[in-house]
Amino acid sequence: MLFWKRITVGHNERVLLFRHKRFVRIFGPGDHIVGGLAHTMHEERYNVAAPIFASEWVDYLVKARPDVVAEHFTLIETSDAEVAIVYLDGKLYRTIGPGARILFWKGYRTVTAELVNVNDQPEIDRDRIPALTKLGRESLAVFTVVDENKAGLLYLDGKFVQVLGPGTYAHWALRSPRIEHIDLRRQTVEVTGQEILTRDKVTLRVNITADFRVSDPVQAGTLVRNYTEVFYRLLQLAVRHTLGLRTLDEVLADKTDVDEQAAAKVRAEMATLGVEVGAISIKDIILPGEIREILNQVVAAERQAQANLIRRREETAATRSLLNTANLMKDHPILIRLKELETLEKLTEKVGHLTVHGGFETLIERFLSK
Repeated sequence: MLFWKRITVGHNERVLLFRHKRFVRIFGPGDHIVGGLAHTMHEERYNVAAPIFASEWVDYLVKARPDVVAEHFTLIETSDAEVAIVYLDGKLYRTIGPGARILFWKGYRTVTAELVNVNDQPEIDRDRIPALTKLGRESLAVFTVVDENKAGLLYLDGKFVQVLGPGTYAHWALRSPRIEHIDLRRQTVEVTGQEILTRDKVTLRVNITADFRVSDPVQAGTLVRNYTEVFYRLLQLAVRHTLGLRTLDEVLADKTDVDEQAAAKVRAEMATLGVEVGAISIKDIILPGEIREILNQVVAAERQAQANLIRRREETAATRSLLNTANLMKDHPILIRLKELETLEKLTEKVGHLTVHGGFETLIERFLSK
């Protein structure tokens, strides 16, 4: 039976009319009268406050009814290499990934979009970064901060592209961006507990220290997987070469010296990797327990021998002095008299009361007789 139906559409609504499950038209705000058989018609009502037209009819309308799309929607469509940045009323709303087709309702809000080819423009303009950051994962971007005194090596699709200086960067995730951070400050590497066999077959454990600075971040980051590991290994070999050709006594005599030829080889090889090497030195030498005891005994014996030598030298000097004194007294009798007087003076200092009879000669004879 034929009948007429009134369809009332609010200002924030749109109604899709279907007859025999086929799309007929879209009604905007207002009262609309339609006629037909009741069982053949149905409608779908949408609230345009939700800006995206989420329906299974999107592809049909785009292909078969471009006139309807032009009247009621803003079509945003991206290729496999494009990303769309969508704005609602001039404010960032969302991003749309590659190979997408989305209809936005017209009339309720102003929808604009910018298409970006990520192959041509993999990096996002810095003025857009703050707004895209608020979208989080939905931004389809990867954000990175390169700190001061560091360099960032940018890789896109697994290939090195350029060096980034300090700052904040964003790149489209579609290009699989990766940034490797290279520290440009002077650094120190230490090789601890390295066991070395000296030329006289003594096993030592040494700690090695060296400082370095990355001078070419591209070479340091791209030529090897980890330039610090390479440096660590070269230091081990250099110190093995240095101490392996020396005896224990030679090592202990100059423990901070690393063979200049070995150190020069380390510096040359690291220079090809964009790394400038500074001082290389042996920080500590750790001896096995039994070797330490033997060395302590040797040192103690050397000190005792030195003490005995000094003692004998002093005794010899004292004897020689006595001999010289005796020879002088033999040749000069007056010296004997002076020595007697000196002795008498020292003796009389310890006597409280002294009576002299027979003169000075008698006094001396009496003292000497006692």
